[in-house]
Amino acid sequence: MRKFFFAAAAIALGIALSAPYAAAAASSAATVIVVHPGQSIQAAVNQAQPGDTVLVEPGVYQQAVIIRTDGITLRGSGDFRGGTVIEPPSTPPNNLCTSIFGPTGVCIVAKKVSNTGVVRTPVYNDTITGLYVSGFPANGVFGYGTYGLTVQRVVAVNDGAYGISRFESTKTLFANDTAIGNSEAGFYVGDSPNAATVVRDDVARGNTLGIFVRHARGVTIVHNRSAGNCQGIIVLDDGQKGGAGNALVQSNSVFRNNKFCPASEEAPPLQGGGIILVGATQTTVSQNSVQGNKGKQFNSGGIVVVSAAPFHGSDPAFDTIARNTAFRDTPDLRWDGSGSNVSFVGNHCATSMPAGLCH
Repeated sequence: MRKFFFAAAAIALGIALSAPYAAAAASSAATVIVVHPGQSIQAAVNQAQPGDTVLVEPGVYQQAVIIRTDGITLRGSGDFRGGTVIEPPSTPPNNLCTSIFGPTGVCIVAKKVSNTGVVRTPVYNDTITGLYVSGFPANGVFGYGTYGLTVQRVVAVNDGAYGISRFESTKTLFANDTAIGNSEAGFYVGDSPNAATVVRDDVARGNTLGIFVRHARGVTIVHNRSAGNCQGIIVLDDGQKGGAGNALVQSNSVFRNNKFCPASEEAPPLQGGGIILVGATQTTVSQNSVQGNKGKQFNSGGIVVVSAAPFHGSDPAFDTIARNTAFRDTPDLRWDGSGSNVSFVGNHCATSMPAGLCH
């Protein structure tokens, strides 16, 4: 499960991240810039001023887009095959996103970042909506150093890393989106001690990880459906300073996440995990419907709470697993006994490890 590091290209990155695509001054009146089939989405984005909308008409666009201007909306004409479809161009554009993060469909990047990857000036309040993004070697929609990013009614399919993701960002909304068949995670929230992020009413299907929170705090995950992934919803402390947690995982449907993913350099084999807390702290998992998550791994089961010590992270602490319904998982509830102040209250289920967690 890859992360993005900057040390190898520190000098080049420091120059590249601070120079191009500076945000233009706000225009006096918002403008709608229409992109017709055969035209350049990137040219329209470069023209847009804060408050403008780039409206992309129905069609297939073999293009990739980078956004570094505050307050613009990239609006497609529908998140389905007959709407606005963005596919990889034959040659990836020679831009910052391609060189650092890999070929990506829509990339929203901070206006200024240090040569070690520290965000100095975020890009504010951009919206991506109404698109079908498919088949990019790296990512579908990718944010780095964003504040107030909204990704809504976007479908990301069969991308080589993340479907819809954001790193080093605050106040993000992923809503009414769908992520299918992405090689890393369908939805990703990472590297954000103050994420203030909401993931709601989304569908994650057939990815390695459905909804993945890592090294982030302050994430609300509600009313999503995660099915057919190797792991449904996971909150992971991977050992970085600050850990992971302060999350609410509530009222989600998490079914049959039984796809098998073999071991990689960064993770053991994965299969059959519904909702998994790995070293998460101060996290509540409540009122979820969990069913049919089956596997033989240490983190297989309906709702799983385990230590992150194998990843150099923390033990769970002050986590509450309450009023969930979990059946036909192996087992329905699993806790490795680590940590402190971990509570299982009023969960409707049949099997648990250790025994006695179901009520």
